[in-house]
Amino acid sequence: MKFRLLTFVVSLLLMTNFLQAQESLVKGIVKENGTGEPLPGVNVLIKGTSVGTTTDFNGEFALSVEKGGTLVFSYIGFISKEVLVENQSTLDISLDVDAEQLEEVVVTALGVERSAESLTYSTQSVSSEDLITAKDPNVMNSLSGRVAGLQLSRSGSGAGGSVKINLRGNRSVSGSSSPLYVIDGVPMAGQGAAQPGEIENPSRDGGDGISNINPEDIESINVLKGAAASALYGSQAANGVIMITTKKGEAGQSRVSFSSNFMAEQAYLYPEMQSKYDAEGNAINHKAHTSDDFYETGTTWVNSLSYSQGGDNTQFYASYANTNAQGVMPTNTFNKHNFSFNTTTKSMNDKLEVRFSANYITQEGFNRPSAGAYMNPIYSSYLSSRSISQDELKNNYQTWNKTRQIYEQNYAAPVRSEIANENPYWLLNRATSEDIRNRYMLSGSLSYKFNENFSIQGRANIDATDDLWERKAHATTNPINISVDPGTGLSHGGYFKDEFSNSMTYADAILNYNKKINDFNITALIGGAIRDEKSSLYRVTSDKRSIKYTNIFSVASLPEGMVPTESATQRQVQSVFASASVGYKEMLYLDVTGRNDWSSTLPVGDNSFFYPSVGLTAVLNNMFDLPEVISLAKLRGNYTVLGNDAAPGLTVLQHGINFNGDLAYSDISPAENLKPELSTSIEFGAELELFNGLLYLDANFYKTNTVNQLFRVDNRLGTSNFNKRYVNAGDVENRGFELSISAMPVSQGDLTWSTTLNLSRNVNEIKELYTRDNGTEAEFDIVTNGGNINYMQVLRKGGAIGEIWTADFARNEDGTIIVDDNGVPSAAGITPEESIKSNSNPDFIAGWANTLKYKGFTLNMVIDGKFGGQTLSLTDSYMDAEGTSVAYAEAVENDGSVEVEGISFDPVKYLNATSGRAGVTSQYLYDQTNIRLRELSIGYTFNNVGPLSDVTLSAVGRNLFFFYNAAPFDPDVVMSTGVGVQGLNFFSLPTTRSVGLNLRVNF
Repeated sequence: MKFRLLTFVVSLLLMTNFLQAQESLVKGIVKENGTGEPLPGVNVLIKGTSVGTTTDFNGEFALSVEKGGTLVFSYIGFISKEVLVENQSTLDISLDVDAEQLEEVVVTALGVERSAESLTYSTQSVSSEDLITAKDPNVMNSLSGRVAGLQLSRSGSGAGGSVKINLRGNRSVSGSSSPLYVIDGVPMAGQGAAQPGEIENPSRDGGDGISNINPEDIESINVLKGAAASALYGSQAANGVIMITTKKGEAGQSRVSFSSNFMAEQAYLYPEMQSKYDAEGNAINHKAHTSDDFYETGTTWVNSLSYSQGGDNTQFYASYANTNAQGVMPTNTFNKHNFSFNTTTKSMNDKLEVRFSANYITQEGFNRPSAGAYMNPIYSSYLSSRSISQDELKNNYQTWNKTRQIYEQNYAAPVRSEIANENPYWLLNRATSEDIRNRYMLSGSLSYKFNENFSIQGRANIDATDDLWERKAHATTNPINISVDPGTGLSHGGYFKDEFSNSMTYADAILNYNKKINDFNITALIGGAIRDEKSSLYRVTSDKRSIKYTNIFSVASLPEGMVPTESATQRQVQSVFASASVGYKEMLYLDVTGRNDWSSTLPVGDNSFFYPSVGLTAVLNNMFDLPEVISLAKLRGNYTVLGNDAAPGLTVLQHGINFNGDLAYSDISPAENLKPELSTSIEFGAELELFNGLLYLDANFYKTNTVNQLFRVDNRLGTSNFNKRYVNAGDVENRGFELSISAMPVSQGDLTWSTTLNLSRNVNEIKELYTRDNGTEAEFDIVTNGGNINYMQVLRKGGAIGEIWTADFARNEDGTIIVDDNGVPSAAGITPEESIKSNSNPDFIAGWANTLKYKGFTLNMVIDGKFGGQTLSLTDSYMDAEGTSVAYAEAVENDGSVEVEGISFDPVKYLNATSGRAGVTSQYLYDQTNIRLRELSIGYTFNNVGPLSDVTLSAVGRNLFFFYNAAPFDPDVVMSTGVGVQGLNFFSLPTTRSVGLNLRVNF
């Protein structure tokens, strides 16, 4: 609290005591030395600040500068120049060509730096400023709308929750379609212990690895979307790569940076609840609980401090950050600490370079929101009985039992739902959960430059995570969730605990070669790598049984016969790889790569797979005399084959022991002929840059086919001792386009406006599934079976990954709705012939990012949209069935009838017949088209404030409002970031809008 107060005091002093130094307007022109040609797009920055401008089409600029200030002029391919401003009002600047840095350099696979002009594939970068202006606890949320072809959804588990990112569509029918995350060239470990996979009892969000990263430590993010871009990383990069480059010390620079970000969050787009009638339609005369009563204003503080220093030979960077959040759901809290350090040392005349980095993250969450029905306070809130007042529900959720000497749940209310409800405030206070994560990442590298042509590099990394999750459900928690003790007839409570450990050790060695031979530039590398991943899970559960001892939460209190369960997996991949890039006169570039992996998850003796790629780029402006306005015209194409191994343990017979202490025999035969999943990709693209970067277009067209998909299929009766087996089959195709347009429409004096528009469309199609044991071809395969719920997620030939089936009305042969003797309709079955088929993936994605600068002011705005696709709200369906929705009150008050397809129905009877888990769920499908203001910030930078080089204070907002939203909820909030339960809204935490302040101080 003192730290927060200090932050506001500092901000107040800066605002009230700041005296703006005298500024004068300086105008000028920037030209190329030797030719005298004006240079548009040159960055003009006041040294030590973020205040600046760029030159216009004529190379001219104007900027307000204090006397004694220094202007820094920088431009790709030219040597930067610093100019001291005294009494000058005009400047005539000449920049010399930098022969060593004629082109923009980007970081590519394995951390290799390459000329952007030479790349044969598409990449897109996001800067640190874009990530930290309107900061989100999970840095990946800041990519939404900023990268073409990137589809992002987030879990409804609050601060620190997982995100789901797809690059160019879903490729795998059973495995992950998430990209690989790479930090400073080294792969990062993956997911946490769990992701929801069922509907009513879906498990929890176990977190992901990327949410742990401190946004302030990131220098830039480079997204490698295509297979050719990520091929050198091998099977783990089958779904693309998100490369993170971290901040480091700089030679001759010493800097202290502090930032404090405060955000207030408000839940919105949650279901409106009625407080007029009880479940039988009788009027009530008290204030019943509503969702407005349930949610609170949440807060998030992110404070960060960093120090960097650098000499000629050694540089280092160190930082600390704290994230503290109070969620919009009562009692939900989240606290995270990040510690980071890295150093770089050069010796032996800069031939030897040693790097080392260390990160430690510790975080703790309490009552992290989840989806589903079982022990979910949101479910209990939305379905809470209208017969109980809000005051009784919240302030009298427990009563003291003198005989048992314990508090018991107070919820005496009639319940109509299939899963008996309970008091949400009891769950918040007496069925609590806690999760703790400790993670460390250690990385080191050693490189030696033999001469101008040859260098060698070796790297090693350890990424280890320990997660602890625990839920303690006190006695009298819902008997359907936790049954009574069969001996005593009493509820003693339930106990659940997961201890999950995950580690990844990675090492590689790479020999690099660079040589210019006449008109040819040759860049090549050859190397080897090893990746070893281990995970273990120790699970304690009382399942739906009561523990032995009342409110004693330990292993010793498990019900009679129940035991903890343990599991462990290991995967090791050994690899060799090579690549070569040959450039001819800086006009043609040919790339060739090859990689061979040996994976421990494939059958012994048949675990090797090779995959190549080839790419070609033509730089037209270096081949032909084009108009001067064209500074870059480029065509590129590539062909890539990329492999992906399987999950551990599929090739061996695996029996286990279940939580009842019984031997659980495997019902699936070992996959002795398992093959790697293979993706074949073709990509074509073009880049056009005008006026030295003031206008830039990047277009891509691609098609990827992924075969050898892994299916778990039934064996014919009597053909095997096992019920099921694994087969490699299927073909999933993704095809589409991406278009990114960047421009600087305004660059006049102190005013600049830069803008980027990203557009993309991906079409996913399942071309083939698999052949059954009897020789017939499968037409569909179930991903998530809704059981008693009229919902399924299905793979269907001719359909797409993410397809959902919902129930239609039962119909006569002529297609009319069947009406029973009670005058109401009923639901048809979830079958290929009768179900309504829809898909949860959007048809089109767009994002528009803008930055407007005027003197010290900066305005940032991101608008994004998703168009098409459908999603199902079981939340609305269950609320209608329970009688808590506004739709139910309207039905009670409707004295007329409801007309559906020309048939009239009684409003209440119709609602009761079509809602709920077994209802006509297709009536609760919504178009998920939406356009929103994703991010908005406006700030001002004060220069040279006492000992401070600059201070920036910004007002920021995230997810502020929708320009258009077809659904009554936010479709971007998903129930799971895993494979199953897609296109489904089922009592998840609603979306939030956030507003706040961001203070940044540099010493």
